[in-house]
Amino acid sequence: MSSTPPPPEPYDTPPVTRAEAAQSGYPAASAGYAAPAPTAPAGRAKGSRGLGLIAFVVSLAAVVIGSILALLGGIQSGSLAQFADVANGTATLDPETLPEAANQIGLAAGALSVSAFLVWGVLALWGLIQGIVAAVKNRGRGWAIAAIILAVLGGGVVLVVFGIGAVIGAAPYAQ
Repeated sequence: MSSTPPPPEPYDTPPVTRAEAAQSGYPAASAGYAAPAPTAPAGRAKGSRGLGLIAFVVSLAAVVIGSILALLGGIQSGSLAQFADVANGTATLDPETLPEAANQIGLAAGALSVSAFLVWGVLALWGLIQGIVAAVKNRGRGWAIAAIILAVLGGGVVLVVFGIGAVIGAAPYAQ
């Protein structure tokens, strides 16, 4: 037994001219080199706008939910004005003379106020971070920029709504 491999099979040489290629069954060659068509414009590829839209919805929810809780907390805080002693144009609250109802109102006002800013802070932080990521990745850049602006300015909105709630709560007791 010999260990030498068998000789290679002869192969056909490719046709030299187009006419020979057509006769032997080879596909026709193209006239020249064509560059591939660009699939995306220059720069970053545009992605789905869902990421930016979700960031905007979360930032909007932060402001809306935080404002609702702040309004309720402000109304509760303002209603403590009925227990205030007004002397020389200054209203003071003496904790020793407050009835139990005032303590309950104060607890509710504090809990609502803290929860308003806590809810706003958590959701706004989520919207801010996701908005930044969406803007950088170009996945809903317009929504992402709106989410960032809303998340940053939303704290002022919640604070103003809290003040409006305090005025609404104190209005029946103003003299």
